Amino acid sequence: RPGSVSLSDDRDATVRRKRKADDTDAPPIDDPPASPQRSHLRPPKLAPSTWQLWFADWIQRQQATSDRKLNVAQAAKEAGAEYARLSPEEKEPYARRSQQLKDIREREHAQWMQSLSPDDIKRENSFRAAQRKAGKSRKGNIKDPNAPKKPLSAYFNFIQSIRADPDRVRDVFGDETETTRQSVLAAQKWRSMSDEEKRPFLAQAEHDRLEYEAAKKLYDEATTGHTSGVSFSVL
Repeated sequence: RPGSVSLSDDRDATVRRKRKADDTDAPPIDDPPASPQRSHLRPPKLAPSTWQLWFADWIQRQQATSDRKLNVAQAAKEAGAEYARLSPEEKEPYARRSQQLKDIREREHAQWMQSLSPDDIKRENSFRAAQRKAGKSRKGNIKDPNAPKKPLSAYFNFIQSIRADPDRVRDVFGDETETTRQSVLAAQKWRSMSDEEKRPFLAQAEHDRLEYEAAKKLYDEATTGHTSGVSFSVL
């Protein structure tokens, strides 16, 4: 009859209500942790360049000798034209001061890097990876300065052995001094060597790899359980 409800309809409605209640009681699924939206690190500021130091002095001279109101674009244009006419001798005091400030900043930056914790580096690298993926930055990841250094491969041990011995330098490179060409000559020499000749370098690489893995394990355990997904195999 119109307006009547069948037993089947009532049963289906009950099932639907029960399913809805079950879904409501289900625990929420945790979302994956989001990448940091901004960098939380504050590295030492970059040292000013020769031009920046001279421009700062130019601004002070203008303020002391003139009442003109210049915006940044006008000031940079006028100062840039004047700066281009400076002799190397006139620029030299600013260049020397800039280099001194750069040396100080480099030392401060090295100390700052040493102060970073593994968690600081992990968070910053997560942020940088997200920025690169979004096309907003090209900055590479920070390397932990306190972590054990990766070992050299057998080939690069071979390169080091050449450069440490003047006789081997002459034997492999001859009179060639250009770095790129020396690399080609070294690669040719390596490919021509027998397995027996390569054996000492392969053994050294394996020894260094095992020491690195042990040191890396100790480092990961010491830094509050932060582990790395790096493959320790020698390239």
